[in-house]
Amino acid sequence: MARPHTPILSEERILAAVRVLSTDGDFTLAQLARALDVRVSSIYHHVPSKAAIVHLLRREWITQLRAELGEITGRERLSAIVRSYADFASSIPALVPYLVTEPLRDDELTWFYEDVAETLHSLGVATERILPFIGTIDAAVVGAAFDLLAPPFQEGEISSEAHPYLSAALATLPEDFDRRVHLRSTIDDLLTGLLRGATSTESKN
Repeated sequence: MARPHTPILSEERILAAVRVLSTDGDFTLAQLARALDVRVSSIYHHVPSKAAIVHLLRREWITQLRAELGEITGRERLSAIVRSYADFASSIPALVPYLVTEPLRDDELTWFYEDVAETLHSLGVATERILPFIGTIDAAVVGAAFDLLAPPFQEGEISSEAHPYLSAALATLPEDFDRRVHLRSTIDDLLTGLLRGATSTESKN
């Protein structure tokens, strides 16, 4: 029997191709099929939509996250969760809209938010502050990931005379600067501020 000209299509191959395509912008399932050298109908046999692809990617990420967290607790656990979340979202910026519109309907996702809520509670965050805290984390991570699709400032667009402060700030970055690094470096600062505000408010009441 003759061997197939291309490897057999699988969820793993689809997700690997999606990760490559989504770093450069949005894509269609037709483009995904071309990248995999298969027909679109073959894609539909495995995943019916981009939302379904995001579901698979997120399930894979959360499964890995659960294994990595182990018995870590407290602030260390919260930092590890949010860093992992940021890395995941920034790896698929074109699919970020699907992250925020898909219903909370699978066990992995409900585990994720329950774990974040439990960790925040253990750190002294009042129950009524937990959802706003989670919303702020979501906004920061998802917004930063989506920003990766925006073109960077071009040197010719910025004048040190007309834009002295912005120009000075841009001059501190190396030419090959990765905005993902900026996100990771500010996560702990964000969590520190949020925790200080949430727990200090509670202590005054």
